[in-house]
Amino acid sequence: MTSTIVRGEPIRTYRNAESNLYDVFAALGRADGDNLLVTDGDTAHTYGEVFAAADRFATALVRDYRIATGDHVGIVMSNQYAYLVTLFAILRAGGVAVLYNARSSVAELTAAMSDVPSAVTVVDARRIELVRTADPKTGLITAQTGVAGVAALSEIIDHAHPDLPDPPAAPDSTALILFTSGTSGAAKGVELTHRNMCNVVLNMRFVADTNIAFAAHTYGLSVDEVRGFMPQISALLIFPLFHVSGLAALSSAMGSGGLIVTMDRWDPDRAADLIKRHGITLMSGPPMVVSDLMAIEGAEDKLGTLVNVVPGGQATPPNITAQISSRLPHSRRSSGWGMTEVGGSVCTAGGDILGAFPETAGPMSPTMDVRVIDADGHDVPAGSAGELYLRGGLIMKGYFGRPDDTEAAFDGSWLRTGDIGYVDEHGLVYLVDRKKDLVITRGENISCVEVESVLAASDRFTEVAVFGVPDPRLGERLIAAVCPRADDADITGDEVKAIVGATLNSLKVPDEVLITPGPLPRNATGKLLKRVLRQSYLDQQS
Repeated sequence: MTSTIVRGEPIRTYRNAESNLYDVFAALGRADGDNLLVTDGDTAHTYGEVFAAADRFATALVRDYRIATGDHVGIVMSNQYAYLVTLFAILRAGGVAVLYNARSSVAELTAAMSDVPSAVTVVDARRIELVRTADPKTGLITAQTGVAGVAALSEIIDHAHPDLPDPPAAPDSTALILFTSGTSGAAKGVELTHRNMCNVVLNMRFVADTNIAFAAHTYGLSVDEVRGFMPQISALLIFPLFHVSGLAALSSAMGSGGLIVTMDRWDPDRAADLIKRHGITLMSGPPMVVSDLMAIEGAEDKLGTLVNVVPGGQATPPNITAQISSRLPHSRRSSGWGMTEVGGSVCTAGGDILGAFPETAGPMSPTMDVRVIDADGHDVPAGSAGELYLRGGLIMKGYFGRPDDTEAAFDGSWLRTGDIGYVDEHGLVYLVDRKKDLVITRGENISCVEVESVLAASDRFTEVAVFGVPDPRLGERLIAAVCPRADDADITGDEVKAIVGATLNSLKVPDEVLITPGPLPRNATGKLLKRVLRQSYLDQQS
């Protein structure tokens, strides 16, 4: 470890961290050039092919599209070969990769592209009209051929001749912008620097090496012997690459020269076939996805190569943990805690640690410090709950173009996470609640305020409230309680859902609508009491 000055204060970072994220990925490409990197089950591409294409596309971005160091280049597409080529090319060209949410509605993408505009956006064919509507000014490149009036990525690559110098070493410049939702409901662009992301990758290697060393000690073997027993990582990429969990799965597989298998849409039977056909060892996804896989017929046979199953994006319901243990007793379950603002995970637990402390998110990364703060802003002792504050080498630069939001997110050099938890006497972190008004369903953060704002804007209700309730498959279900105006008393739940769906993407449409004459419960100062609403709903269901 070494000490680096960031935000005017010393923080710990890995001594051997690269200064440019592209260099991290390119080194893997050179080392494993003949290995397969990505397949959708039908076509496959090696590391060498992907990085050769990225090198050519980077040259075209600079020479033909005039992308300069620090310019934004957007990506709006599903997980596929073209996504990897584009991501690596943007970094190679010295640009900033803006990873827009490809599941966005027109309104959501319009807001994101207005907030964080891109000079050029690379998009798959089915989303071209979406992007054209969201930002008519952005230059368009399509991942597929045959789209009239739009340059095709493959044709650009075929005509380019790579001649760029190495990208500059600029650890404090922005490498990626990903989007996150908070209590305001508006998606904010999180700026992650090259230093952040290079340390994220090394942190993942540290966790893997620590697990190997622990196994070697436990079984009386050398580290090299343990490595010899381990299969090469190959990952089924369920999380989208615009999500930090998707980038984590990509980095894990690439770290061992392994294969990434992509899916255009979730289908548990096809996923099981891909796992068996390609000998997949790692799968991370929302608890819903893991539950679906555990339920398929013949799971033990089809999923037999899985070594590491990582339910992510939200807390794992106990029933899903039990399903993994029952159906795949040889596999290793992991847990952790992270967020977009830190580029991934700050805690990870697995193996014997998780066996001994099944509720923990794990110990902190060596590059990170944690504090537990009470409502009065004071540190609390071990075992006492409070808001978790973070400081260290993984912390974001800030929210792009939002200085007020960035300032509000920090207390000096400490990031306010909005998560409630505690640290035990062993230094293990536990999560118990969320301070932010968010529902986490299907692995995605849904801002209650955002959904409430859409319903309120329709002017058909006197009161609205959106909240989450536990669900064994989804993690949480999204519930909307509405009080219709007198002239809308006969409104149906489907109509309420349609109001939301007309503006927001399908993940944000309530799973259930409660229509009530009101009023909704409030305290003496008029604050809406969602915990009372939630408990009332749960009491009615029991």
